[in-house]
Amino acid sequence: MKERAAAMRTNWYRRYGIRWLLALMVAVFFFFAVNYPLPYYVTRPGSAVELGPIIKVEGGERDEQGAFMLTTVRMGQATPFWYLYTKFSPDAELIEINRVLLPGESNEEFIQRERYVMENSQLLASAVAFRLAGYEVKVENEGVTIVQAVEGSPSDGLFKPGDVVTQIDDTPIRTMQELLAYLSTKQPGDRVKVTYQRGEKQQAATVALTELAQEQGETSRAGLGVRGSNKQAIEIPKKVTVSSRNIGGPSAGLMMTLEIYDQLDTSWNATRGYRIAGTGEIFSDGAVGRIGGINHKVIAADTAEAEIFFAPDDEGSGLSNYDEALATAKRIGTSMQIVPVKTVEDAINYLKSLEPK
Repeated sequence: MKERAAAMRTNWYRRYGIRWLLALMVAVFFFFAVNYPLPYYVTRPGSAVELGPIIKVEGGERDEQGAFMLTTVRMGQATPFWYLYTKFSPDAELIEINRVLLPGESNEEFIQRERYVMENSQLLASAVAFRLAGYEVKVENEGVTIVQAVEGSPSDGLFKPGDVVTQIDDTPIRTMQELLAYLSTKQPGDRVKVTYQRGEKQQAATVALTELAQEQGETSRAGLGVRGSNKQAIEIPKKVTVSSRNIGGPSAGLMMTLEIYDQLDTSWNATRGYRIAGTGEIFSDGAVGRIGGINHKVIAADTAEAEIFFAPDDEGSGLSNYDEALATAKRIGTSMQIVPVKTVEDAINYLKSLEPK
């Protein structure tokens, strides 16, 4: 009897044990493939979001016939599954994690930084739009807001996100440009006195300048070892409410400017009845700046049936955003019109040239 029972167990293991082992191995493999983080981010086409429902200008009128749309890129940390996916999909890309995150920055801190940039972009878009519509806008530069101190630099642990640098030594600092201009006269290792605002309290600290990363052929440059942006006090005559829906970064600036302007200037229909998407950072003078992932944004706009896409016509080395957008539009065979813009006025002039639907 015992021998028979042992034989039955042996047969069971032979028959089912290997299957269970293989099933377990497959489950472990898939868990690893889907969850194990790699030192890359994967970017893919996101969505095109109509701005009319999420931007409200006090006393403004929404365009009911057409639509301005911002475009997004979907991004997440790569796993082995997504790594393999990018090798077979023309619409997915791998980006090394150190090209996305700052040294020592967590994914949560990156998201917070992107949201801060988005909030600043909303303020700039409002200022530019109100000026275009003929309103008086007051913009006062108040210093440089620290977004993050670089890990391992002399500023690490000294400055916190949100601190505002207002003076270095005896030189007032109102913009990032002024900060960089002053530090260009210094050498790595030099010590400077930094005056900054933290909340309601003004503080000062002496900091040894660090050597910044440099391109080939450049001379050594000194810096504080922080990432920052201009802090501006912007006063506009009417309230603007933006529900950004957890969208981060500066790239919606152009399209937010157009939507706010359209709600303010009721003398004409700025969309002309078309579905218009686009992208581009907006600056206080109305210039439109280069952004990343424009190929994904063109695809997102085409999926949302946009008829026109505004792309930054930036100058510099390599392909411009406009050239990249054109190449993507040709690859996917869209009928969407790709329009180059250097300023928001370029976009408005193009819209005025369109025959309304």
